[in-house]
Amino acid sequence: MTRIVIAGGGTGGHIAPAIALADEFASRFGRDSVHFLCGGNELERSMLGNAGYQFTPLPVSRPRGTLRSKATTVITTALAVPAARRQLKDFGADALACVGGYASLPGAMAASLLRLPVFLLESNAVPGKVTRTVARFARVCFAHMPLTRPLDCPVEVLGNPVRSAFLEPVGKDQARRALGLRPDLPTLLVMGGSQGAQAINDSAIAGAPLLAGLRLQVLHLTGQADLERASAAWRASGLRHRVAPFTHNTATWFRAADLALTRSGAGTISELLALAVPMILVPYPAAADDHQRLNAQWVASHGAGVLVPQADLSPDRILELTQTLLLSEGALSAATAAAESLAVRGAAGDIADAMLAGIAASGGAPVVDSRKRAA
Repeated sequence: MTRIVIAGGGTGGHIAPAIALADEFASRFGRDSVHFLCGGNELERSMLGNAGYQFTPLPVSRPRGTLRSKATTVITTALAVPAARRQLKDFGADALACVGGYASLPGAMAASLLRLPVFLLESNAVPGKVTRTVARFARVCFAHMPLTRPLDCPVEVLGNPVRSAFLEPVGKDQARRALGLRPDLPTLLVMGGSQGAQAINDSAIAGAPLLAGLRLQVLHLTGQADLERASAAWRASGLRHRVAPFTHNTATWFRAADLALTRSGAGTISELLALAVPMILVPYPAAADDHQRLNAQWVASHGAGVLVPQADLSPDRILELTQTLLLSEGALSAATAAAESLAVRGAAGDIADAMLAGIAASGGAPVVDSRKRAA
């Protein structure tokens, strides 16, 4: 049995594709064939626990900008390497996949010491600082979209792994009924990633009275802080709606939507594309290397969404885009077709196949093809 360790996490955008890749290996070799190395934050524990995977938390501190914080990150990373090495040996790992996030770094260093093949996944248009560092240990980086910066390893653009719930979704009408919505109404999804986004929430809440007279319904994932405020605003609007701080049932929420107003994290983008949902993308302006803006530009350049800088997001702009995209049948149809054309639904299988070939080339476990037969 091939055994894979996946290192990284920190955000939903890193964890979701990691789980999708883990699911692919689990379908071939069993759930016990995959283990995670992560930072162990609340989101990681929740998502990995909900997915049923075992994980080992590494005490890596993320730098916060100060010299002291950066020094702490260096020290904790160094201290985490022996723990990662021990876990890789005890688990009997055949390879390590790094998905971004600071837990990737001690994992990659430990795997290199053990002479295990290291593979990278990069879901953003701009490879992050950790990815750029880990690349020196990696055989190859599997990218979601063309990268805007070079890496010290080969790059293959294979798409972003997407969880199975997004590949075999329920019907749109069924998803809407499950969420208490009408199956016949155009549906706007508002969200800001796994933690919510106050700027998007503020504009959507202020725009609720402007949308009140339109023939549509709203789904809103708010994050915990804005739950009550958003609930009150949508109730006052009279629009049919469903509001929640967070959901593990993301596929049903995305499937129910015709248009999404969201940040432009790569995980969110790939999952919405898998369900052919066009987007109004509001990049987080403080994102590292401005990667969310470049992600959004890639989507918008193919006609699957519209990029709106956060400074330009307003209730009037939301009303305008809702009318011109969601409520215009021709525009919505064209954007939906563009989203469909960008979707890469087989990325997890393609990446798993490439990893297995790399492991076999290193003298490791036997290759298993996409039909799960030993070669």
